[in-house]
Amino acid sequence: MYNRPLKDPLLQTYTLEELLYEFYDKVERNLAEEEREASEEIKTEEAKEKDVTDWIEKEEKKEADLAQKAKDKPADPTKDPENIKWMEEEIRKAKAHLGDDFGEDLELNFDEK
Repeated sequence: MYNRPLKDPLLQTYTLEELLYEFYDKVERNLAEEEREASEEIKTEEAKEKDVTDWIEKEEKKEADLAQKAKDKPADPTKDPENIKWMEEEIRKAKAHLGDDFGEDLELNFDEK
């Protein structure tokens, strides 16, 4: 730890206990620094892992929402409430423009032929 020989006059002013204390203090500080670095690495890895698991959960939720939307959407477009609403709105606009008898001959029951 020290670059000075034990006979150095500067070291002669220290007691053996003080030198021993400084030696072990330096060793303990190095060990504490290594432990802190390892702890930081663990925290970094845990943060990365949490980010990945959060992303996975988000993607799985998106997939589940898409599957639910596909399940809720009727297979027949004539039964889709959005399409029915659009069709009624178009007929209303056409009646306002072309007269009240527009669309009277339309057959709304598409299943029967």
